[in-house]
Amino acid sequence: MAESRLTRISLVIIVLFISGIILKIARPVLLPFLVALFISYSISPLLDWLVRLKVPKLLAIISILALTFALLYLFGLLIYSSGKYFAAEFPKYNRQVDSLMAELIAWLEHLPFKVSVPTIISQLNVEKLTGLLLGTLGSFLTFLGKLLIVFVFVIFILSGRDKLPAKVATALAEERAVYVNRMVASINRQVQKYLAVKTLVSLLTGALATVILLLFGVDFALLLGFLTFILNYIPSIGSIIATILAVLIAFFQFGNSLVPLWVLILLGLIQTVIGNFLDPKLMGRSLDLSPLLVLFSLIFWGWLWGIAGMFLAVPLLAVIKIVFENVPSLKFLAVLMSK
Repeated sequence: MAESRLTRISLVIIVLFISGIILKIARPVLLPFLVALFISYSISPLLDWLVRLKVPKLLAIISILALTFALLYLFGLLIYSSGKYFAAEFPKYNRQVDSLMAELIAWLEHLPFKVSVPTIISQLNVEKLTGLLLGTLGSFLTFLGKLLIVFVFVIFILSGRDKLPAKVATALAEERAVYVNRMVASINRQVQKYLAVKTLVSLLTGALATVILLLFGVDFALLLGFLTFILNYIPSIGSIIATILAVLIAFFQFGNSLVPLWVLILLGLIQTVIGNFLDPKLMGRSLDLSPLLVLFSLIFWGWLWGIAGMFLAVPLLAVIKIVFENVPSLKFLAVLMSK
């Protein structure tokens, strides 16, 4: 029995290793397909609404895709222009950083005990940080440049989504087919609701953050608002990172004034109200993903597929948990994925 158990564990490890290699090699195909799948789920409620209004399905699909493409194109232009401005203007914060470091070192020297400034802080290099930001921006824009492949996938997914129940009914026995179709329909509804609500909540959070930053005159308000929108897909961690970035920019820009404090308070209030009240109310229930699992997923998909993989990591994890919850034999895995 021990030998049989060891064999099963070894096979699982080998399968996982081979799967990782396949995912790495198949990135040019799988990544656009997964993005297309998420887009199709997000816009499906709008497509259903247009079809109920007697709009021809083909015309509805073309209209929605044109609108989605236009929005993503505008987002790409916004991020590109904001990123260039950010890269050009960010070095001016060098003086502010040097001043703050000098104040910190002077304050530490007055302490009764010896404290040395950590190496990572004392060697803070704005040029390297700017280069990293530009590299990240370049990766994101390269991904946006491949949207044509994504939209080809979306067209076929939306066109063929209503044919699956008939195919299942033909392929399986009647009782089994009814069960599978009911389970697939439940999964589809929950995934659509999750992605649609998460997108709506993220847009609202990003828009409110942008308005607050513009009111206080914080630099790169549009770029920070977009980052807030993107990072809001990551539970807990994303909102903290977005708030810290905005407060840091406000602090470097305005120094020891009340502006960074007000930015921190207002952004924190928005994230708290939307994350703890509005999001659960619209979602109907919380997915309760384990923070450790979220962090591991971010690291794993970031290593596997880069920046685009990190954006997809948590939505993909949420979809997997929804699937597990709807398959009786896999429900225990959904429980293990919870907090």
